[in-house]
Amino acid sequence: MTETYRPHLHFSPRRGWMNDPNGMIRVDGIWHLFYQHDPDSTVHGPMHWGHGTSSDLVNWTEQPVALYPNALGTCFSGSAVETDVGVKLFYTAHSRTADGEDYQVQCLVHANDDLSNFESDASNPVLPNPGLAAFRDPKVIWHQASGKWVMLVTEGQCVGFYGSSNLRDWTYLSSFGEAHGRHSGGPWECPDMVPLAAPNGETVWVLIIGLNPGGYAQGSGTQYFLGSFDGTHFTNANPPQTELWLDYGRDYYAAQTFFERGGTKTPTAIAWASNWLYARQTKTGAFRGVMSLPRELRLVGTPDGLRVAASAPASVEAGFEGQGAPGTYRLDRRITLAPGEQLAIHLFGEDQPHFIVSRTSGNRGSIRTMRQPVDGMDGFGHDYAVDLPWPGTGALDLTLFIDRGLVELSAADGLIWITNLFFPAHPEAAVVMRSLEAIDA
Repeated sequence: MTETYRPHLHFSPRRGWMNDPNGMIRVDGIWHLFYQHDPDSTVHGPMHWGHGTSSDLVNWTEQPVALYPNALGTCFSGSAVETDVGVKLFYTAHSRTADGEDYQVQCLVHANDDLSNFESDASNPVLPNPGLAAFRDPKVIWHQASGKWVMLVTEGQCVGFYGSSNLRDWTYLSSFGEAHGRHSGGPWECPDMVPLAAPNGETVWVLIIGLNPGGYAQGSGTQYFLGSFDGTHFTNANPPQTELWLDYGRDYYAAQTFFERGGTKTPTAIAWASNWLYARQTKTGAFRGVMSLPRELRLVGTPDGLRVAASAPASVEAGFEGQGAPGTYRLDRRITLAPGEQLAIHLFGEDQPHFIVSRTSGNRGSIRTMRQPVDGMDGFGHDYAVDLPWPGTGALDLTLFIDRGLVELSAADGLIWITNLFFPAHPEAAVVMRSLEAIDA
């Protein structure tokens, strides 16, 4: 674990390729993180499900590979639930037709009590393909009000909803997505949906979608919708053209929340901290791929309406406070600027700033994020800004989680997150903050 860009407090596999988190579930106090994995290569290949466990979301133990390709195909993304008769995994079996076209079906796997043994259901696939090229990433949730299981499935650039009472027999319910949010040349991937309590106590459903390409920044991104779900239909609470983002960085994709039996008031999400533009080219050795920090999701009122905010769990905050490894630390600041003033943030001892925080008016601000190109990594460099409301107190809270080149910036009490990978010469070098006047002098 001594590679230069191996993070200390973010999960990464010992070796091989990793992308989307899937099958995330908490059972008997243990967090189980499954993920897309090729143990034999550092580029995307025949997909397996890797498996990691943690009791605190900070210290992770890599477990043996959970799911292997079989006669139905390789093991694409999916989910997990706990029932009266144990834990059930759902995944997409991916194969190709005689013409070389993608063919995807949804499969069921039974796990034992400690999730160390996995057995495919004899009736697989439990949800056959209705004739779609992109038909994958089953996310199964329990909908208490209607008393049934609901499966969300990628259906091209929409999400299909299916219902079941027994997890084997599924009935089509509805679809959502056409003319809503952002669309691009690729499918809507890795859907998820969780209920959150609004400040007035009402329940709002949050529908999470991976978008590649076409994210807020170039390449991959994770958008979300706020609305209602009656057990059959999702109804968007905002105008169809509204675009909302869980993270505004380049490296936060395919976010999924942990299932916990009985529900949880604080859904916890993890995403793949990479971008399909250059994921196969990142500058690591034995492994390629890393997960974001866990984030607890909540709804907050803003001048722009209800929005999802997030915060690192207390155990993760404590983990950074107790972390003595070089290049892994947390930095908290309250930034007070007058309208028109700016502050530059330099990471890793480098001369060029990586973030510029601006107060653009009395009640608005922005964070400009910059990253220099890296040889051999397509489309890695960037320079763009993220708008945000400036707090009425005049001081913007800002937290940087820095872990061997992986940077997660949180601002405005978790309303804004920017997750970016860096590959600096000196990942352990210090952060420097300067006013732009001092820089330009």
